[in-house]
Amino acid sequence: MKKNKHIIFLIAGLIFSCRQHDKSSGNSTTTITQEENQFKTNCGCETDSLKTENTTNCDTTFLRNESKLYYQFNCDSIWLTLENLKGLKRIIYVEKDNFDEFYGIQWRIGYKFIKEYNKYLLFRSGCPANGPCNFVLIDKTTGELNRVLGELIYDHENNVFYDFLLYFSTTDDSIIVDFIDLNKQMKITIDKSHFTTVTPEYNFEKISFSKGIITLTYFYGDNNNPKLKTISVDTKKYSHQYVIGSSGTVGID
Repeated sequence: MKKNKHIIFLIAGLIFSCRQHDKSSGNSTTTITQEENQFKTNCGCETDSLKTENTTNCDTTFLRNESKLYYQFNCDSIWLTLENLKGLKRIIYVEKDNFDEFYGIQWRIGYKFIKEYNKYLLFRSGCPANGPCNFVLIDKTTGELNRVLGELIYDHENNVFYDFLLYFSTTDDSIIVDFIDLNKQMKITIDKSHFTTVTPEYNFEKISFSKGIITLTYFYGDNNNPKLKTISVDTKKYSHQYVIGSSGTVGID
């Protein structure tokens, strides 16, 4: 009987020891520096585990100018902060009024960082379940909104973005090639009758850029028998602003 008691105590002791070892091992691997901890102080909701697990991970993005971009959230709201090298902070996105309803899809409707340019940051936001998103440019130094671009033309499959942006003109009869860092634009004339869908940006099958040449391939016409068209643009011929005709020839606007 005594022998059995000793065995029981021994097993209990081993279980307790293992649990304590697991806890200490977890603590040793969660090494948070003071700076990292500063970004994590608002990254969860103590009273709602679903919000904590499904809102965002609060990762910090370090930009080329040594500024920092990071999300934080609590039980009531979520916000995105741009902090420069001097420690000055500017909140460039916040959701409070509808946070309870939309915390789980912030990756889709909030500001998602896409690409860094010399002066600006490109974000995607406002994406519905099955429709066009909205892209915005934020000044990298001040955090101020520079431009609202609407949906862009880009490679949706690979999410590739270049040093220029592509979007339809306000008159829908051309595609703008916007060189963000150069503050210059090219205009590609198109047949607007080829783009009559609700979201014409989705017509493009392939978008590539190689050796200074932009290649755009898109479908148009009857859905049952669509036609394929390719536009090639040589950006090396760019001077100030060009109009590129359907024949592919380039002329100064």
